[in-house]
Formats: sequence, structure tokens, C-alpha cells
Amino acid sequence: MIEIYWLQVIGNISILCSIALVFTISALAILTVGYCSFTVYDDDDRVKQAAIIKWLRRSAVGIAISVVGVVFIPSNKELMVIYGIGGTIDYIKSNDKAKQLPDKCVDALTRYVDSIEKENKDNNN
Repeated sequence: MIEIYWLQVIGNISILCSIALVFTISALAILTVGYCSFTVYDDDDRVKQAAIIKWLRRSAVGIAISVVGVVFIPSNKELMVIYGIGGTIDYIKSNDKAKQLPDKCVDALTRYVDSIEKENKDNNN
């Protein structure tokens, strides 16, 4: 049960990274427009530009971290699939009866299809 809890928490971190990415891209766009709007005629504008450059660098770092989080942290759905399929594969690898199951299923399906074919031939004659 604790595993499912941690899977949900990790999935929420992925969502948080996505939200942070949207906000940091928006901030980068706004700061870029702000930087371009100042002219470099007096010292006050230069101070403002220096402050904007500082925040532009911070938002670029935020974008990089958010992108890494979005790319490498799976969503809740992906985590549940990984957990479920991974557990099933481990079980099948360790259980001898489960290893024989696919062959038996193929044999059963073959017999079933053959019986349907035979019934169709009998009905057509």
C-alpha cells in the first residue's frame, strides 16, 4: 500500500514540474519584453536592465530544472503502468505454471478455432 502512495506523490511532482515550466516560460517572455522596452540612456535604465537580466537567468535555470522534471519523472498513469506490468512480469518469470500458460492458451485457442471451423463446415453441408 505504501508503494501506491509514493507512486502518487512522485506523479504529483511531475505535475508540479509541468506547472512550473508554464510559469517560468511565461516569466521569461514577460522579462524579455521588459528588457527590450528599456533604453540605455541613463543610469536608472541600466540598473533596471541589470535586475531584469538577473531574473532572466533565474527563469532560465527554472526552465531547465522544470524540463528535466517533466522529461524524467513519469506521470501517475505511467507510474501505475510501470508498477503493475513490472510486478506481473516478475511474477511470470518466477512462477513455472505461469510460464506454461501462454502455450496452453495458444493450444486452447487453436482447438476452439478448429471447432468453429468444423461447425461452419457442418452447417454449410
